[in-house]
Amino acid sequence: MEWSLIASDGGVGVLILDGQGRVLFINSVAAAVYAKRPAREAVGLRLGDLLPQAAGVERTELAKRVISDGAAATAHDLWNGWALRWTVRRVANPADAQNPAAVIVMCHEGALPDDSEAGGPVPTEFKHVDFGPLTGLTASELKVMALIGEGMSNAEIANKLHRAVKTVESHRAALTEKTGSTSRVQLGIMARRAGLLRRVSLDFPSQTGPRVGV
Repeated sequence: MEWSLIASDGGVGVLILDGQGRVLFINSVAAAVYAKRPAREAVGLRLGDLLPQAAGVERTELAKRVISDGAAATAHDLWNGWALRWTVRRVANPADAQNPAAVIVMCHEGALPDDSEAGGPVPTEFKHVDFGPLTGLTASELKVMALIGEGMSNAEIANKLHRAVKTVESHRAALTEKTGSTSRVQLGIMARRAGLLRRVSLDFPSQTGPRVGV
């Protein structure tokens, strides 16, 4: 398959891994999120070389499972502050015809409907994630930010979370300081980009493993 046809879509990330987790192909969109270097410099490296060890292992294991059993899989990721929906399929290895590879096509998770709601497979929820510019926010601050992303006022948020308005205002001030945002609109954009509202019902997974409660 000519992967450049898919990779040319500026809104879609494409990553191909072999059975050892080595990067066979990565387009500029996926490289900007995961590699933080030009795509050409990531080819040949293992995904574990680009990400912290636990995160690299978690994502590589999903690719290996798809290569092994041939069943397509989906996953929800949060990396560098971007909420992403993965679709993973087994494909012919462009570098080794004897051994299949896994192609991962990713886009913002809000761009596609959730197949699991229509009886499709339940997406994997990656536990080792990267909040990017939201790193360091408490679970309570993240929940307030999620509701700001839904356009709620401080009073509406306080009612939703059963908190005092002054508590919400305090969280709002902390969010501005910690993220460097200059307006409520910017906070909302960051919240939607990170898919925070969906994660409210999951609790918020930490970058190092355990999920964080309120």
